[in-house]
Amino acid sequence: MQYLLKNDCILVEGRARGALYDLNSGRVYSINQGAVKLLQACQQTALEDIMDPTLAANKPYLLFLDTLTAKGLGATYHGPAPQQPHKPLPVYQPKLEFVWLELTANCNNRCLHCYSESSPHTSVSPVTHNRWLELIREAREQGADSIQLIGGEPLLYPRWRELVVKAQQENYELIEIFTNATLVDDSCIDFFKQHNVSIATTIYADNALTHDKVTLHRGSFNKTMSAIKKILAKDIPLRIASIIMKANEHEVDNIAKLYTRLGLEPSPPDVIRPTGRGDDEALLPQNYSKPSIKPPFFTDPESFIKAQNFHSCLAGRLAITSAGDVIPCIFARDQICGNILHTSLSSILNSQSLTSCWCTTKDCVTKCKDCEYRYACADCRPLAQSQDPHKNWQATPIDCSYNPYTGKWEDDNNV
Repeated sequence: MQYLLKNDCILVEGRARGALYDLNSGRVYSINQGAVKLLQACQQTALEDIMDPTLAANKPYLLFLDTLTAKGLGATYHGPAPQQPHKPLPVYQPKLEFVWLELTANCNNRCLHCYSESSPHTSVSPVTHNRWLELIREAREQGADSIQLIGGEPLLYPRWRELVVKAQQENYELIEIFTNATLVDDSCIDFFKQHNVSIATTIYADNALTHDKVTLHRGSFNKTMSAIKKILAKDIPLRIASIIMKANEHEVDNIAKLYTRLGLEPSPPDVIRPTGRGDDEALLPQNYSKPSIKPPFFTDPESFIKAQNFHSCLAGRLAITSAGDVIPCIFARDQICGNILHTSLSSILNSQSLTSCWCTTKDCVTKCKDCEYRYACADCRPLAQSQDPHKNWQATPIDCSYNPYTGKWEDDNNV
């Protein structure tokens, strides 16, 4: 008699415990070290050679295997185990999918927390207009199907409309402009609609008093809200981000209610990123924090394979700053992988520096590499690095209280 896990059930071992990844249902089940050793033995040896099934002392082990069978994770075979139909897991090979173009560091807002330290008075970008046009073409040739124009304030870039037209000509599936929306007028609205542009913007409160304290731009709230209403009235795709810091942490519930009034699906606000001007402890919220990493965890075959070889978020993405630097994420300001003023985009995509960033899996991260949840847990490398005292790219996320060496969640004994 032999007990075998199904092909789509994968055992992942951590330092103190293990996890069963059910790639069929997407569920991830936590198991203790004894269960790990039992299942490892079962995959190689007949059950009778591991234990005597007739002994009462072994009943808990058999009940455990019965539980796995009931969940469709494994099965007991009397005699030779039949050949299980093999479903090959998908092969994931990253290619460029999404690109940010930071057109300018110039911005009419002076937000307290700006990650790129944009302001109304910045140096002129060395990237020429023709180079931006070339990059839109090059990125599409390399596989990118989504592009976001960002800044600074991208609408302060004098010829931003020409870049949108170029992206449309190159058949990008998504063309998005991330703007503070204070400069959006009726002609912009008509242009967005005509060229299938999606818009993203940021709201820091449901009132001008708090919002304008964050942007340091009097009147910015009213201008942004006016643009939002015009955008929605024209059925232009819109998403609104919210960043929480000390100055607006009392507005979290009000922001959610504002989303509802606007007819938008509420989304959890992000917390200020310690990057650029945001790298200031005085700006951190005192009472608000994002939910910490906790079970249940879920995955799927593609995500599971990707997590073992590539970073779940970074792979397939890059940003090009107004200085021409190529970085894997707009928040990873010091992870410079090249500069498009001197090097072709294709060369940078094939460079070791970008490949290393894209290949930063949880197996590279301190503590995470010993965790059984490492292939099902989300990760933000720029955030972990910026919160680390030593700014280590492979730093442990601070929003995870799980100790893989004890198998316990240290902030909640009931998890």
